[in-house]
Amino acid sequence: MLVGIVVLHIGFYYALVSGLARQGLQLADDLGIIDLPPPPPPPEDLKEPPPPPPVDVPPPVVPPPLLDLPVFEGPSSAITARVAEAPPPRVQAPPPPKPVQITAPTLRARGDRIAAAINACYPSASRRLNEEGRVVVSITIDAAGKAGAMSVTQSSGFERLDAAAECVIRRLTFNPGRRDGQPVEAQAVLPIVFKLES
Repeated sequence: MLVGIVVLHIGFYYALVSGLARQGLQLADDLGIIDLPPPPPPPEDLKEPPPPPPVDVPPPVVPPPLLDLPVFEGPSSAITARVAEAPPPRVQAPPPPKPVQITAPTLRARGDRIAAAINACYPSASRRLNEEGRVVVSITIDAAGKAGAMSVTQSSGFERLDAAAECVIRRLTFNPGRRDGQPVEAQAVLPIVFKLES
């Protein structure tokens, strides 16, 4: 685009220098201005447009005359009766549900059996290194009282003791949780303490 503008300017400059512009002006003077004659005036006798066709107007509607009729004022024959509204039906609320009794699972073993399970599962490497700690384990107890899935919720700080906690739990027996007297699967949290005897 810029190149086109530059070429156009160069062309105008060349025409100006070579006298081409003067010749164009001289040619325009030779031609002169031609005056055109004025347009002819419009004809004066214009025909009037034809009148619109007549519209059929319907005759006006005259209402019939009002007659004066005598008004009869006798006793009213309308029957009115009072209807008693029926009370809305009573909606009885359902009886409140019986409270659901839920009991959590419990250990069947006594303290000496728990201590025996901990002693049996205490890792020998942890004993040599004097590792002690408390592991908190979340356990799923099934309806038969057996330990199912479990996970460490609080570590002792020693991986061997955390793994040994699962061994301890597998050796224990539980009373299952109950709902309305029926055994159900339930969650339990059990702390296991690994402590060396002095």
